[in-house]
Amino acid sequence: MTRSQWFILTSAILWLGFMAGVAAYEQSVFDWHFAREEAPVHDGWHWARRLVTAGLSFLLVAALAQACVHSERIGGGALVLAWSVTLLSVAGEALLGISRAAFARVGAEDSAIEWLSALLLFGAAGLMALRARTVLRLTPAHGHRWIPVVIAAGFTALFALMALEEVSWFQRQIGFDTPEAVAARNWQGEFNLHNFHTDITELALYSGTGIFLMLLPLLRESEVARWPLMRVLAPFLPDRTVAAVSAPMLVFTYSHWTLLPVQAAFWIGLGVCIAFARSSVTRHGTVLWSTLAVWVAAGQLFMLAFGHTMVMIFDSSEYRELFISIGLAVYAFRQSRARDA
Repeated sequence: MTRSQWFILTSAILWLGFMAGVAAYEQSVFDWHFAREEAPVHDGWHWARRLVTAGLSFLLVAALAQACVHSERIGGGALVLAWSVTLLSVAGEALLGISRAAFARVGAEDSAIEWLSALLLFGAAGLMALRARTVLRLTPAHGHRWIPVVIAAGFTALFALMALEEVSWFQRQIGFDTPEAVAARNWQGEFNLHNFHTDITELALYSGTGIFLMLLPLLRESEVARWPLMRVLAPFLPDRTVAAVSAPMLVFTYSHWTLLPVQAAFWIGLGVCIAFARSSVTRHGTVLWSTLAVWVAAGQLFMLAFGHTMVMIFDSSEYRELFISIGLAVYAFRQSRARDA
């Protein structure tokens, strides 16, 4: 095993070990649930875990950045899209500064934001279905043909499920009642799965998409993507363009900031922006990633400073989910155009 491989594996083990260890300690000593939703806490304990999380997250990013074997370019159209999405996120936080009531209305249930998120996810599901068809047509019949087909089909099903969950399977539009057995266990009495345990679902969504949309693009450019076990997965890793469009989602973290995996996803995303700024092969790319790094840091500081003014502590969640949906839709679009199956 090479030195860079040791560095990557050691960093990943330390990162995962700290996440699991702190969660177990807080559960046993403080009786704190690992997926609790609350306003950010800034006492000594939380500052200590925050600093260690940031350090280990930056260490993991540095390990992957050191092992990079190529740097991908961001095309002209993708640059325009990334700048547009970034400006949209700036407008979202500006709205909070101007009117907390308007911020709440725009991100409310059945709002334009929620429906746009659902439409983007439905589109992503359709695009991944095209990707599955391409994989099935182009992959040789021998070998592990079924693996990429299953991956593409799995993404199709996942994005469709996320879209249906976003609008509670069209319950309010169709007008059907929630079955009693479901209503009794669903936190909001709705016909969906994610509100059976909203806290755990949101923890998985926010931390999982943070890793997928921000860390995996860096991993894609590293030697890890060439490891034997990763070769069949490498064509499905999101690229640098996806990360650029997805980065603005990081600035809408408030009621989940205390959760270490979500917080770690933020630090990883910030570190990836810095790493991509350093490795960009074009001036336009360097400017974009440098701006994203500054905005991710400044935008999250703004959210932590003014999030308490929101009508409800979770009002920023729909905004984050919109930018997650944008990132996943761009990922699916680029996958649908791939011909490397």
